[in-house]
Amino acid sequence: MPKSEILARSVATNEAVPLVRPEGVILSSSTCPWRDSFKVEHHRRPVYEQEEVILPQANVVFFSDRMKSPCPVEWRIAGSSLKQKSLQRGEIAITAKDTPIWGRCFAPSDILIISFSPNLLNAAIADAASSAKAELEGLQFTGRDRKLRAIGSLLEREARAGCPTGRLYGEFLGMALAAHILRTYAVFPLGTMDYRGGLPTHRLRHVVDYIQANLSEDNSLQALADLARVSPFHFCRSFKQSTGLSPHRYILKLRIEEAQRLLKKTTLAISDVANRLGFSDQSHFTMVFRKLVGITPARWRADA
Repeated sequence: MPKSEILARSVATNEAVPLVRPEGVILSSSTCPWRDSFKVEHHRRPVYEQEEVILPQANVVFFSDRMKSPCPVEWRIAGSSLKQKSLQRGEIAITAKDTPIWGRCFAPSDILIISFSPNLLNAAIADAASSAKAELEGLQFTGRDRKLRAIGSLLEREARAGCPTGRLYGEFLGMALAAHILRTYAVFPLGTMDYRGGLPTHRLRHVVDYIQANLSEDNSLQALADLARVSPFHFCRSFKQSTGLSPHRYILKLRIEEAQRLLKKTTLAISDVANRLGFSDQSHFTMVFRKLVGITPARWRADA
């Protein structure tokens, strides 16, 4: 059974408390390589009342399109009046870090929660064009934000599959989600730095040389950004300007090119090629190879 790692702190006892009963945790990112930057969980909740808690991290809550009917809720943030709402399928809520809140849900709910570490949001703030202090409201509803939901769905799919794509892809999605939230929903929305011209040639060469020498490694965005001596957010945008591809797509391209060389020039088994190039398994390698090349590795080797 998946175990929840998204916890709150009880106002009454100051102890860590889960946001859902153990049997309500359908999916947890507890084994994903990017779990220290953000967490992804799928919860199914019955009718319930949540004691007053403090949410220590900023969260995005996606109410599932699978909900059979609207979900009436009421809540109170410390120091404010009681509020009520009927949540519709597909709605999204954002809660700020350190929000003290009590709530009651009058119908079963099906939700995806993404919880951000302070380090990830601070990195997004540091990379912004504005020097204004970025703050989120205690609780706000975004309606059906298509970009938020698209990124959330990709992260849910990746966690459900066991993160076969690796650290870099998940971190890229998490950073994109954090940046969109702060640009769109902060009290003082953050501007985006305009990085023109990409990375300096010598720094790009340094990063590319490292990637080529370590194709099997599950590198983090932070590690690659450190090589370029820029922030992870800056690195993602500038690397794509320089190469035309995101770091994740660029590494996949190099891996598939090396896979083609190995398939043509050696007798290595396809599973060994997949393992040598850092793919999670042969199935994932075959899926990526077919997507980029158009045919399976076995077919390509036979035709080479």
